[in-house]
Amino acid sequence: MSQETLANLRRGYEAFNRGDASVAMDLATPDVEWGTTGTFPGLVGVYRGPEALARWMDTIRSAWEKFEVTPDEVVRDEGDVLVVAELQRGRGRGSGVEVEMRVFSVYSFREGKVRRRQAFTEREAALEAAGLKDG
Repeated sequence: MSQETLANLRRGYEAFNRGDASVAMDLATPDVEWGTTGTFPGLVGVYRGPEALARWMDTIRSAWEKFEVTPDEVVRDEGDVLVVAELQRGRGRGSGVEVEMRVFSVYSFREGKVRRRQAFTEREAALEAAGLKDG
């Protein structure tokens, strides 16, 4: 993975944590496919296109008083495919309940921008989806 692509991904995390959908949209290809784990209520399985990515972000932010995602570990770096363990932390809007979960995201890049993201709750499922084996 090029340093520029990795820097773009980090900028995407920072933009998400600030709630800045415009930066996140700029870091994605026009045909981006943004997959979810299916564990959050109200989210569809896959969001297509930069505007849909902004809708995904708005849906998450509306359910949480505070929500942030941080990269915890680069599990595998295969050039244009990156498997990342992410920590997602949030505090429920209204309930104040604090939640933390680890998600494994498979990012596919084209020309340094995110073309596709798949998200899983299990490391092995992410590696399998990326066509990789742990090791």
